[in-house]
Amino acid sequence: MSDPRAASLPVTIGLIALRVVVLAIAIHVGRSAAPTDDLLRFHEIVVTPGTPYRSFPVEYAPGEVLFIEGIGSPDPSALATRLAIAAFVADIAVWAAVRHGWGSAAAQRYLWIGAPLLVFLYDRFDLVPVALAAWGAALAVRGFQRAGGVAFASGIIAKLWPVVLMPAFVIRGHRRAFGWACGVSAALAAGWLWFAGTGGVSGVMTFRHARGWGVESTVGTLVWIVNGGPVRLEAGSPRVGTAPRWATILLAGALVILLVSVWRASSRRDRDPFGSASVAAICALLACSPLFSLQFAAWLLPWGAIAWADGDRRTFRYVASIEALTAVLFVVYSPHRALAAQVLLLVRSALVLWVVAAWLLPQRTAAAVAGDRR
Repeated sequence: MSDPRAASLPVTIGLIALRVVVLAIAIHVGRSAAPTDDLLRFHEIVVTPGTPYRSFPVEYAPGEVLFIEGIGSPDPSALATRLAIAAFVADIAVWAAVRHGWGSAAAQRYLWIGAPLLVFLYDRFDLVPVALAAWGAALAVRGFQRAGGVAFASGIIAKLWPVVLMPAFVIRGHRRAFGWACGVSAALAAGWLWFAGTGGVSGVMTFRHARGWGVESTVGTLVWIVNGGPVRLEAGSPRVGTAPRWATILLAGALVILLVSVWRASSRRDRDPFGSASVAAICALLACSPLFSLQFAAWLLPWGAIAWADGDRRTFRYVASIEALTAVLFVVYSPHRALAAQVLLLVRSALVLWVVAAWLLPQRTAAAVAGDRR
């Protein structure tokens, strides 16, 4: 009999080769086109005189700011090239992390579900914190508790969102990794507070004190449909309406309740908490956030692949569907095609919410998992 790992090797090579082609295209486009989206804001930060946080407001966490300054260049094409290469390296690093922690089959599934996002992901930063978080989890799983905790803390200080996955270390029994992640995160956060002050930290938490709903968010899409706009560019993101303080407080409370419920359910199930539970926790965060930019969908990728390795094919299919919808959204989104974008956003938001609900319904989840195993 043939070795299935050897049979899948050409597929893995092909999926990595696809990424090399995408990298070449991203570099070519970056050299020939004006910067847009994150690249435009990165360039603005690089060329603005003074110190981020102190001299001018910045909406990014300190790890991302250090990354921007590290690859920074006053030449937009050079900046685009460096960002594309960094994103490609991070993409391969996530694949390697999943392979190291959960095997080659799970790593190949990561390459599959991440492929749709290649239409835009190599001019974004988001794969870098995904790689740090994935390596933190993989190292802890393989017994390197301190290194895993430090890597995971680096992911938190880079983008903040990995903090919702911290309970997975405790549930999996990696308490030393959890302690290292908490300790290093606290030390880095204290240093950030000392350097940036409360104003700098609040600027990140409120995305430069933006007041509108991101049109791609769950609430923002509904506001956009009901009010019909106008959609405006605020703090680098398309937004609509105004998010009142009471609404954001309610969403924060709902997020806390959902996260507690997700991790309580995970502690009672014989499932890898870095799989389906992590997908549900991130979906809860995305559903309750006033901002759900398209690149945030990349946060789900490694955990969806781990869910597949853990036998939960249903969660894997959900994540794959979210990534495919996000890629289509990137292609079709335009002020002249608002209706198509609104429909796709509604479907994506409903699917994200359903991922959380499905995890919190134990009988349905157990039945689905049993069916996948059969």
